[in-house]
Amino acid sequence: MIFWRKLLMNPKNLNALSYFVLIFLLVMAFAIINGKAGSLEPNLPPGPTMVTLSQLSAKIDALSSPVEKVVHGTITLPLTTTEQAVEVEQTLPVVVDPNHCVVLLSDSVASDHLSSSPSYWESRTGAALTGFTTTTIKVKGEGLRTTQTVSYQIIQYK
Repeated sequence: MIFWRKLLMNPKNLNALSYFVLIFLLVMAFAIINGKAGSLEPNLPPGPTMVTLSQLSAKIDALSSPVEKVVHGTITLPLTTTEQAVEVEQTLPVVVDPNHCVVLLSDSVASDHLSSSPSYWESRTGAALTGFTTTTIKVKGEGLRTTQTVSYQIIQYK
């Protein structure tokens, strides 16, 4: 701050700075007035490395929806007499490509206690994907002394 104050307080420096600003503004004004842009109308068709608008639109459409199909379902794990984990394999309603899929399992394992009065729901985390093929899904859940329901969602991308 002190440097600029000393620079601007000296009349010789102020005079040189004024000339510099004036010359800069004149050059900018000259460039704006005489500057010309080329024609916006092309005179030739697209070159070999260029892409037409229809080709570009097709690429954008392909990228905008990478999801090919979504499969939803639930797997019911049977009740166990001990708290050992149980594993169930289920056939999928459609054929999927496991190499282009993401499988999401529910965050919790839910179980309905109908035998108690009144009935209540119990849930806890404890489901894992242990197998996945083109036609089947295999889930392993922590053992509870009641049935467990695990929901899944399979997202197949292009």
